Amino acid sequence: VQACMQCTDPVCMIGCPTGAIHRRTEEGQVTINDATCIGCATCANSCPYDNIRMVRIRDDQNTMILNQKTSAPVLRATKCDLCAEQMEAVSPACQNACPHDALIRVDMRDKANLAAWLNR
Repeated sequence: VQACMQCTDPVCMIGCPTGAIHRRTEEGQVTINDATCIGCATCANSCPYDNIRMVRIRDDQNTMILNQKTSAPVLRATKCDLCAEQMEAVSPACQNACPHDALIRVDMRDKANLAAWLNR
């Protein structure tokens, strides 16, 4: 599994019937709104990098949520959003998990910190 490429012109957003997959206006990450995703898989099928997954949803008691009519598991799209909800508080999960300190979230506008990390 790869991380989302955060494409300049994301084709995964084309055709989403609810607008659940969108670009955040603050930092520009492509994210999926869980509350409006209907699990149609249009975005997952459109991603040229195969980086959007359809996952089974569970409730607060960790019980799989089933469709009331079909009894099939309810699916939602998920992808890397660069830990957008944690922008200031914590570094991204992939950065925390990397044992070699090879990943870091860098504000590309902060040239001094970017240069320092590249030249370490």
